[in-house]
Amino acid sequence: MNYIFRNKLTIILLSTFIFIGCGYKQTNTQIKEIGYLKFIKSPFSKYKILVNEKYEFNLDECIKKDDTGQCHDDTIDKLYETKAGNNIIKVYDRNNNLILQKEVYIGSSNTVEVNLK
Repeated sequence: MNYIFRNKLTIILLSTFIFIGCGYKQTNTQIKEIGYLKFIKSPFSKYKILVNEKYEFNLDECIKKDDTGQCHDDTIDKLYETKAGNNIIKVYDRNNNLILQKEVYIGSSNTVEVNLK
């Protein structure tokens, strides 16, 4: 009888330690400090974008495909990565005239839409 009681007690204690040990989990998640810019524009417009006086890229107008005759704008759903925080965005038209200067706050992992229509 004493032998059965000791086996049950041992099984209960081992089970308890296993459940307690598996239930405790510590994690450390680091969030990247980046945000995203998305530009909404007319497919027939071309712009030059300058972010924080440092990063420059172009938003091209749509490209007409010879085989289908349709126009394809590759900037419709494109996201541009930038640092989180305050960002200054300057937009120039095809004649290099400044048409928009905007300071935006972008939170970590957030997307800010810039309307150019």
